[in-house]
Amino acid sequence: MTGIVENTVETVFVTLQALRGIRTGNAVVNSAVRSASPVMFGELVHYVHGTAEVDEDRVKAAICTDLTLRRQFNNLLNSSRVATAPSQAQAASGEPVSGLTQRKTRAFTLLFKPSRANADQIYILLSVHAESGMADGHRPVIIASLASEVGRLQFPPLKDQSAQLLLGVEDQRLVIAQNADAELSLI
Repeated sequence: MTGIVENTVETVFVTLQALRGIRTGNAVVNSAVRSASPVMFGELVHYVHGTAEVDEDRVKAAICTDLTLRRQFNNLLNSSRVATAPSQAQAASGEPVSGLTQRKTRAFTLLFKPSRANADQIYILLSVHAESGMADGHRPVIIASLASEVGRLQFPPLKDQSAQLLLGVEDQRLVIAQNADAELSLI
């Protein structure tokens, strides 16, 4: 009779643990979920500064879904940024707004120019001003932040206080950077 009670208690314990895991979203369904690792602070630093290769999709997804990591990301941006371009107000009209053609601050200017060779590509031209304090050779990073999305533009080293990228018009990083509601941070 003791064996039946022990098996019942063990079954109830296992069932309660499984329910607790499902309620908190920690249920392990398959090995892919089990192997998913959390984003560490070091990866977040490398993502923001562009100093090492990281899995950008995994880091962006974690920033958008994990509140603690989002707070760390915002604190890191606040402490690392050279300049910021807040979201821009736009006049309300009945027409949809395609992307902005420029974002300008005292420290930097971003211009979005369509490629003449390929209509599906856009040049992003970055010019840094004296306010930024950046010297030639620095590899600037622009972080574009929305409430639900994050994008990062890693530029080549500055030459004559400017750098450029060529992206496809459908590239999500470009879409976020051209969004008037996005806050831009120069790192």
